[in-house]
Amino acid sequence: MDNNQKLLLVILMYLYVRFFWKRGLKRMRDNDSNMTGHQYTLELLTGNPKQCIEMLRMSRESFVRLCAHFRVNYSLVDSKHVSVEEKMAMFLMVIGHNQRYVVIKRRFQHSKQTIHKFFYEVLDKMMLFARDMIVPTSFNPNPNIPGHNKRLRRVFKGAVGALDGTLIHAVVPASKQDLYRGRGKGDCYQNVLAICDFNMIFTFIVAGWEGVAHDARILSEALVDPHAPFPIPPPDKYYLCDAAYAHTRGFMAPYRNVRYWLGDFRRRRALTNKEKFNHGHAKLRNVIERSFGVLKARFPILKRMAPFPLITQRNITIACFALHNFIRKAGLNDELFTEYDQPNVSLHNRQVHVDADEDEVGAHGTAADREYMTHLRDEIAEQLMQSME
Repeated sequence: MDNNQKLLLVILMYLYVRFFWKRGLKRMRDNDSNMTGHQYTLELLTGNPKQCIEMLRMSRESFVRLCAHFRVNYSLVDSKHVSVEEKMAMFLMVIGHNQRYVVIKRRFQHSKQTIHKFFYEVLDKMMLFARDMIVPTSFNPNPNIPGHNKRLRRVFKGAVGALDGTLIHAVVPASKQDLYRGRGKGDCYQNVLAICDFNMIFTFIVAGWEGVAHDARILSEALVDPHAPFPIPPPDKYYLCDAAYAHTRGFMAPYRNVRYWLGDFRRRRALTNKEKFNHGHAKLRNVIERSFGVLKARFPILKRMAPFPLITQRNITIACFALHNFIRKAGLNDELFTEYDQPNVSLHNRQVHVDADEDEVGAHGTAADREYMTHLRDEIAEQLMQSME
């Protein structure tokens, strides 16, 4: 046998081992539970309703509607061995319980590669879903939406919602941790700007900013971002925001150097017109704190993010906001919304000290815009003072 024949034999042996011999080996299956993922999903849909709420973080009715919505509108289809319902259940268990793939693998009896594949398939569809679920308010002058503090809403008749930022836990490479480390906190966070209406529905979000980014800077950048047009209110409308934001046309902030947080008024009632304004403002703006409360209670992954790539962490956050809106818009009974849908629930998101010397507040808007809002705020304060005398 000459050298060429020997070389040819070696090549043939390599090709056999590479492409045929390994394929002939039967892969060892280590998922050997008697209940398949399909059977488990059916149990969630037909068993005790409480189980569906606990495991998928929503009612059975909401889950069925969600799956049907994705089938019809976003072309999420059954695979050969995995249904849409099973794909969605796996996705919701990851974000609803912050579970790793290995846990979902054992529960649904699929390989980690399969779970990874379908998790990202659903997440990609969630980005389309979010565009339809997180939409600006109509700025209707007489919004026919439920909500508390209707008397205050008549006084703040131009208010169309509340605006604030919240910190979402993030897992960040060591080289970027200084940017994402929250103010004085040991963990890393992404800073998310959000707007919600008085029905606890989010109408706009910006996710993915570093934890150290100031709220006012994120808003300033959002106002000029052509890729995600900011829903600027009409001239006579405005969002309620805290002192981290500029008090200018479209954004009504509280008086500075005056009591503001709801807890500040529990021991001593509001006395001056500025205090009455700040108290009323805080009661109405509390809707976004309660909305954040529902969101983070439903999706614990927002409090302790799994080590996904940063872009995936941002997309998971957006998906959670979209699912929050879907459940609220469905109008079905929901335990978390019932729990947080109280007008004076006291929550601690990130209290911003209302000090006069805080120089980080962005100064967007003209001097005339700021003067207009200052005059309007004074009028509301005087109206509240007179109505409570």
